[in-house]
Amino acid sequence: MPSHSRRRFLAAVGAASTVLTGCLSGGDATPSGDLGTVDGSWRMAGRNGGHTRRVPDGPADPETVWLTELDGARATGTPAVVRGDMYVPVDAASDSSRYRHRIHALEAATGEERWQVPLRANPNGPPAVRGNHVVVTARRSVERGRVVCFDSRYGDEHWLYDVDARLTAPPTIAGAVAYVPDSDGWVHALSVFDGAVRWSRRLGDDDDHAPSFSEAVAVHDGVLYVGSSSGRTGVTALDAATGAVRWQLSTAPVMGGPVVHGDRVVVRTRHAVVAFDLDGTHRWSFGVADGDVLPVAVDDQHVYVATRDRLSPRISAVDRRGETVWTYESAEQRVGTPTVVGDSVVVRGRDSLVGLSRDTGEERWTRSPDGTGRAVVTPNAMLLSGYGGRVVALGDG
Repeated sequence: MPSHSRRRFLAAVGAASTVLTGCLSGGDATPSGDLGTVDGSWRMAGRNGGHTRRVPDGPADPETVWLTELDGARATGTPAVVRGDMYVPVDAASDSSRYRHRIHALEAATGEERWQVPLRANPNGPPAVRGNHVVVTARRSVERGRVVCFDSRYGDEHWLYDVDARLTAPPTIAGAVAYVPDSDGWVHALSVFDGAVRWSRRLGDDDDHAPSFSEAVAVHDGVLYVGSSSGRTGVTALDAATGAVRWQLSTAPVMGGPVVHGDRVVVRTRHAVVAFDLDGTHRWSFGVADGDVLPVAVDDQHVYVATRDRLSPRISAVDRRGETVWTYESAEQRVGTPTVVGDSVVVRGRDSLVGLSRDTGEERWTRSPDGTGRAVVTPNAMLLSGYGGRVVALGDG
């Protein structure tokens, strides 16, 4: 049975304040808050099969509504949100806990725990959800991976699929199929319902030069796009139904993406963001400074690129020709992964969450919620994971 032991706080919010502290100390904290019905969904890494990190609407004036600390956890990962429930990977639970890694299901409106289950492997990132099926990829060891599917209602295990290769990418679901790439150059297509192998294909037959896939695949209009970070590096397009190769092209090691939106495929290498047509035709390259490689966000007009080098952390909006439209430089010496929320771009600083104009990059609001992870957004909720087993929810003020 799931454990319901937890601590929840409503962060103190000053009605006239322009900066929400989100801290647990000070203010008139109350034991609960409620977002009401949480509409919309963020079903997998990057929200959808194209991993665009874009939602049409979200809180325009966010305030912290609830904060949950999951017992025995040192850190929480990026959640998935579907039908008012959120599914949170918990990494490195404390030594007092029976299991080192778990998946928790919470009510998105209040943070109340519905169930938790042990995950006998280290989760790679957010789950992917389809109907009543929650699919998680994880690392059993350095060179072995696991795909597990749980029932979204009760946490019962539906099926398990082990891979004799390292898995570092979260799953991508399109239709009734979960797609999982591995470090040995294989892409696995599994039935969401029972784990049956629809197809499994290795790209390249030379062990010394086979591609290695560390990022989630993208799916768009029946085509699967996968980027290789080592070995034979580049981008490959596959038929999503059969695994047949549509096209392949060589690039520098792909460290982020692919991301697919409209007629563009976008990948990130160590030193550039590169855009292609859906047939693999190169469109543009945008140079970036060396530093941590973070996912991009994409909408109809721009690609939003975070550069997290030590000297000048920034967010750049790049147009469809690969030219800079605006640049936002963080005063906190740190920027995180961008998320497009309506006509805003939301990005984390070192200690804050900032909303920028999508058209100009001008700062619209700044908040300081007690969360550190990538924003997961629905029309009326903004959800963050954090250290100490924290999960934070913000809604419109």
